[in-house]
Amino acid sequence: MKQAAFSLLTCLTFAGCSTNDDTFSVVRSTLLPNQQKFDARFLFAAGQGARQLKLALLEFEEGSIILSDSSREGVETWITADGGTVMTRDQMIVGLRGFGAGLMAADVNQSQAMVRAGKQGITERFHTYLNGNDETVTRTYRCQIAFRGTQEIVIGASPVKTNLISEDCTSLDQSFQNLYWVIPGNNRIVQTSQWTGEFIGMVATQVVP
Repeated sequence: MKQAAFSLLTCLTFAGCSTNDDTFSVVRSTLLPNQQKFDARFLFAAGQGARQLKLALLEFEEGSIILSDSSREGVETWITADGGTVMTRDQMIVGLRGFGAGLMAADVNQSQAMVRAGKQGITERFHTYLNGNDETVTRTYRCQIAFRGTQEIVIGASPVKTNLISEDCTSLDQSFQNLYWVIPGNNRIVQTSQWTGEFIGMVATQVVP
């Protein structure tokens, strides 16, 4: 999982990292639109020199650079070239829009607090999804936060020493593992691999210096 997530991020035009299955056209058009489809907010953010984030959808083998659009009450909204949005809290994904079915909202407060404090232990997180009847369904997951050792990663062109933190979560019928690469000392999350639901699956992110 660790190498799969970031072999994709390293080919970051991502142009050569796509599959041929038209089933995933909604995702592709959101991440890799042609120039005529560039969203006006994305172009404005680019013109303003907005902060960047690398994003890869591992199940679809697609990825791109997304741009910071706004920040409010600790939640940062990132925009894709076609106007899709990814919401994060300290790099933990708390919502997706414009990717087809997916994560509507996530309460990650307990996990965020434990990772940022550099602690290990048990947390709960809550995910809200939209089902086939356009109804919201909320699931509760019990998660184990654990230290997995140190790892050197490359951000930009520079090697960075990080602590690798895992978050293993289970509900009655689902289980997944999130990974966070954090800077020792300030526990800032700089790279992640996160599960966002059955449709989108695993999403990898990496900060851009």
